Amino acid sequence: MNKLANGLKDFIKSEDLLLPADKVLVAVSGGVDSMVLAHLLHKLGYNLGIAHVNFQLRGKSAELDEQLVKKTAEEWQVPFHVRKFDTPAYAKKNSISTQMAARDLRYQWFDQLKETYNYHKIATGHHQNDVLETLLLNLTKGTGIAGLHGILPKRDSIIRPLLFAQKEQIINYAKNDGVNWREDQSNDSDQYQRNLIRNQVVPVLKKINPKLEESIQNTVEIFRSVEKQYLSSIEQLRDRIFKVDGNHVMARKSDLEDIEAPVLVDLIQGFGFNYDQCKSMLGEAFNHTGKIFQSTSHTLNIDREHVIITTHASESKNIEIHEHQTVLKVAAHQWKLTEHLNNKYTIRPEAWIGAFDLRKLAFPLTVRKWLPGDRFCPLGMSDSKKLSDFLIDSKVPVNLKEHIKVLVSKNDIVWVVGHRIDDRFKVTENTDSVLEIEVNNSNVERRTPNTEHRTPAE
Repeated sequence: MNKLANGLKDFIKSEDLLLPADKVLVAVSGGVDSMVLAHLLHKLGYNLGIAHVNFQLRGKSAELDEQLVKKTAEEWQVPFHVRKFDTPAYAKKNSISTQMAARDLRYQWFDQLKETYNYHKIATGHHQNDVLETLLLNLTKGTGIAGLHGILPKRDSIIRPLLFAQKEQIINYAKNDGVNWREDQSNDSDQYQRNLIRNQVVPVLKKINPKLEESIQNTVEIFRSVEKQYLSSIEQLRDRIFKVDGNHVMARKSDLEDIEAPVLVDLIQGFGFNYDQCKSMLGEAFNHTGKIFQSTSHTLNIDREHVIITTHASESKNIEIHEHQTVLKVAAHQWKLTEHLNNKYTIRPEAWIGAFDLRKLAFPLTVRKWLPGDRFCPLGMSDSKKLSDFLIDSKVPVNLKEHIKVLVSKNDIVWVVGHRIDDRFKVTENTDSVLEIEVNNSNVERRTPNTEHRTPAE
């Protein structure tokens, strides 16, 4: 069997890319890389389907690409899927480059095909030269450790079985085994960044190291191993430092004092904060209480003793609670409502549990966001107080305030949820029936409040 075919078999096995019975969708453009990949997988007896995308960017040439791929699928008697996209329109609508638009469109469609036709994997024709170009691009633009591992052999259901091979090997296989392919003339244009790297930069580097692709592949394998160990350490550090409490994540500032900005970026990965922001967070801003940083999805507040990250509050509708209702959902929280006789009830001193004199409540109750101008009579006080002042006195961080909800009876606030009930609705010795409301969330950390959350009699 051909050397490249043997190499493919070994790589598939070593990287655990495919099982013999897997149904695999091969993305075939008509170029030499994808045509050789499809030819090899077909030759090895895999159950194939072929997907071809016409991005309508190259006129007649694109039509000829489609004809070649279709003819190949018909000769092999394998399923052929084709789709045309108005790529320029998509790029303009989403304010992205044509190349990024093409990438988004094809992978969205591949995922649809996978689900519709029950493919196990999606195979693409990336090879060692692509890894080299990607690494150089990432280094040129600036990258963290994740940008140093190049293109991975597999990501979710996408596999790259040719990553062990160099472009020259692929072309030689095509010539020797009579694999037809079409040249994409746009690959010669330095208009695209990747082409500029391929055509202008790599040849210069190969004068320094003729075995550049092989050297980069070895380097990438080292980076992948280092990254694996690094990410394991990051995960352990994240679990130790950060705590989830309802809608927010928090860490003690003392636990972050010795953290470097690159590590912080990975610790809070997923919240959208970039490297420059992380450097600022750990700089002068670290000692400025109330300093706020914004990402597209989250707010980070540097509070007195903690760093607190919250999701941006979405506009939420008011929710009604009707008499004898036992459960309802408010955002990510489940509310459990239980009626008790007072002589058999003991108040539970937890901030996320409220106990109220049922007779004083006017249904339907309303759950809503707190508003400027709201007033209530905090438990233990005889006079009303602005809710905004209460939150300031309670030292509630700025980015947590927007998530606070109140329970309202008619026009009166009954409970600042998770903080304090209104004194007028408390349970007393004259209370006959008690309505207990427990707010549950799998991420909510139960905390026992101080005595201000209980009735004076307790």
